Amino acid sequence: MKHMSILPKTRDEWIGAPLLPFKAWVLLGYPLCFIFRSFVAQRVGGGMGFLVINGYVLSVGVLLIGALIQSIVCSRGAATRSILYVLVAIFILGCGRI
Repeated sequence: MKHMSILPKTRDEWIGAPLLPFKAWVLLGYPLCFIFRSFVAQRVGGGMGFLVINGYVLSVGVLLIGALIQSIVCSRGAATRSILYVLVAIFILGCGRI
């Protein structure tokens, strides 16, 4: 059985770790917005779409910079995975109605 560890072990994992919240936002931002839209609209005052879109734009920028750093420092696969998250975010921004 393989021993599980919370902390990254390799250099690729350490460089990719700060990108995890942005990757999580790309995958969970729109679904959570859709699920909690009515609840948050009462609290935020209807500006949730603006917040979600800005979160995606920020995530795309950070993930692109992270992919650039990963392409220089890490293996090629790490940068490719970050670019895939950027493409997913662009697809969600283009197709989603927030």
